[in-house]
Order: sequence, then C-alpha cells, then structure tokens
Amino acid sequence: MKKILFKRGFSIIELLVVIAIIAILTAIITSNFATSKSKSRDAKRVSDIAQIQLALEMAFDKCNAYPQGITVSSVIPLDPVSGTFCTKPGSNSNYTLGDFISVVPKESATQLYTYAKNSTAPFVDYVLRAKLENDSSVLIDDIDGTVFGTDCSDSANGYYYCVQPK
Repeated sequence: MKKILFKRGFSIIELLVVIAIIAILTAIITSNFATSKSKSRDAKRVSDIAQIQLALEMAFDKCNAYPQGITVSSVIPLDPVSGTFCTKPGSNSNYTLGDFISVVPKESATQLYTYAKNSTAPFVDYVLRAKLENDSSVLIDDIDGTVFGTDCSDSANGYYYCVQPK
C-alpha cells in the first residue's frame, strides 16, 4: 500500500502574494490617512479664522475701530497684543485682542495667522489670512487678490483663505 504524504503549510509563492497584497493595502491606507490629516488641519484653520474674526467684531462693537498700529506695509502675524484698540474705561491701558479672545489660535508654533488693515483712520476694514494645505470649497467664497498688501490669491505659492469684516 502506498502512503500518501500531505504537505502542510503554504508555498513561498502563496506567502509572497499575500505579503504583496498587504503592502499594497498599507500604502493605500497610509496615503489616505495623510490626506485626511491635512484636510483636518485646514478645517481647524478655517475655524480659527472664524474665532479671530468674531473677536475682532466684538472689539469693533466696543471701540468702533479695528486694531491700530498695524500699517499696510507691515503685514504681521496675529498675536494677542499686536495693535491696540481704544482705551479701557477708567484706565490708562488699551484693549488688545487678548481682551476679546482667551487664546489667539496659531497655525503652528512658527507660523501665525496674518492680519492687515486699512492704513488710514477710521480703521474699519481688515483682512485675515490662513494658508491652507489643500484646495478646498471654502476658497470659492473667500477674498482673492491682494488686500492691504496681503496676498490672498490661490496660486502655485499656496492656497490662501482670506476673510474681511462681515
């Protein structure tokens, strides 16, 4: 009687095919994950700009002007003490943006959002800018071109999301 031998396990070819399939799936998932992360950072930037814009509007309601001390030729990163608002009642100090928003959002540790305003009194107009990583539907309704020396165009240099007073 002949003895039948059964092989147990997988052949090298079968193992290589499975490893190749796993590698392809990993590459697809990783690239989708990176895109999702950059889109979520862009969504945060748009939200941050809305928060800053709300703080500027609250300041305008109190002072009837946007921050002074920032000229058209010096577009600066936005921080809690950039520019000054009107004088606080009963004090010698001026309001700053930090009086209207607890924490001024930042794009990253090294890059802040950009704020620029009209250069002559009354200071009733401004532009806020954030640089997005991806083309987005919010760029359809934003400000384009150059506003108060701030590049708001969507070009090879980047996708700039810019807003002005509502």
